[in-house]
Amino acid sequence: MKSSQHKIILEPIDRSNFLKLFNMQLRPEQTTFVTPPRWTLARCYVRLFGDNFEHLPHLIRAGDAVVGYATTACDPNSHDNYWIDDIMIAAEHQGKGYGRAAMVEVLKMIAARYPRCEAVQLTCFRTNLNAAALYISLGFRPTGGVDEEFGEPNYKLSGTALAEFRK
Repeated sequence: MKSSQHKIILEPIDRSNFLKLFNMQLRPEQTTFVTPPRWTLARCYVRLFGDNFEHLPHLIRAGDAVVGYATTACDPNSHDNYWIDDIMIAAEHQGKGYGRAAMVEVLKMIAARYPRCEAVQLTCFRTNLNAAALYISLGFRPTGGVDEEFGEPNYKLSGTALAEFRK
């Protein structure tokens, strides 16, 4: 696993900071890759994946700057139902290593928060080649399955690759 030079903080989104989420933009060709910021909060609020899941939205901070957001949906009673639902780095912060640093922090957070977790999963759009390369470099592997909502490929991080984030 490559290290990152960025110190990233995952800040839970609440009523004091949620507006920071709404100004984030992607590049026009990326807008279909993640849930728009307002929708990501709505998905968490309505517990889209079910009441057995913890839906956790976070701002991604690098120092004083909010550079993106991440949401997870995790079933703490399962062994492999831990999902990174969305992760986004705002257009003006892309290409600087924040995506890798944020993924590492999200994976560390999931591994620490959920001791039963044996696998973390996500969906990556086929046309999002940069994200797919990042996920593979972190140890994710295609499952052969596709997401029910979008019909896009699922990836899974498990075994020794996941154990790296428990250290």
